[in-house]
Amino acid sequence: MHVTGDRIGDALIKWPIIVALKKALVNYRLVWLAGLRGSVFNGPLAPLAAGVIDEVRDVAGVGVSWREFMHPPPAGTFDIVIATEPKLRSALLLRRITHQIFISPVLNFRLSDRKPAVPYPTSVYEQMRLLATLAVGRELEVDPVIRIDAEISALARALLPASGVYIGFAPGAARSRKRWPLTRFIELANAQKKVGRTPVFFLGPIESSLRGALAMAVPGALFPEQSPLADGRGGPLLSIALAARTALGVANDAGGGHLLAAGGRPLITLFGHTSEHKFKPPYGPRIAITAREYGGTEMTRIPVERVAEAIEAALRTSV
Repeated sequence: MHVTGDRIGDALIKWPIIVALKKALVNYRLVWLAGLRGSVFNGPLAPLAAGVIDEVRDVAGVGVSWREFMHPPPAGTFDIVIATEPKLRSALLLRRITHQIFISPVLNFRLSDRKPAVPYPTSVYEQMRLLATLAVGRELEVDPVIRIDAEISALARALLPASGVYIGFAPGAARSRKRWPLTRFIELANAQKKVGRTPVFFLGPIESSLRGALAMAVPGALFPEQSPLADGRGGPLLSIALAARTALGVANDAGGGHLLAAGGRPLITLFGHTSEHKFKPPYGPRIAITAREYGGTEMTRIPVERVAEAIEAALRTSV
């Protein structure tokens, strides 16, 4: 299975399909080719990949440059090659690999040995599901749950005891254009505190420096990932285990939001210029609030009141 590269958000969207594919082809070796960049399955999500993905090839140099045609194709034979991305260059290069079955969505599946009877979906999750279904030759049984080992689950319980009602907030995003103003996260968190719920902030490496300012702005908020008890343990899997202990989460359309989603609890995701359909996670109830509802794509258009109302509606539904 080939990707140019993967990030935590993309990988988590695809993960239930990867597991279902491995179960359907249990006697096959599953090789994950990251052609241009390193894979999170060889990094922060390596514990998740263990026992499912048999081999991860980082920066494999395959399917990424026309110059590859000047050299022989990669050695070895594959039963099935799945080119996951709709890029003509990648498909032509990957088709050179010795194989029995080649699957690719390029040019409406004209290069693919198997073709679907339905249009190619919009969402990354459904795209992955269709490609894997073609590879297997039958509908997959998909279980959209991430299972966390007992040690990390116990750590999450210690960090967020069962006595509280926790509302998770993931205010980060790699690009400023995807971030709802931090002041609005703060306002929302303080409003939740006033009604007896405990704000829990999920901060990635980019926004970890905000902890001090957030702690002052939202007294009583929790930062479990930065707790001395966590002591750097668990990584993304701890984030997912913590998210599973929240009543609900609020996040930007970014990696932190996908970690909250993977916990399986209701999640309100805030969208600016990105598509709420393409990157919809497969885990648990999802509520999308878009800037387009307010006449544009700037995240500043989304009012606090709209998100606050969505929180109350989602909590009533999930009780």
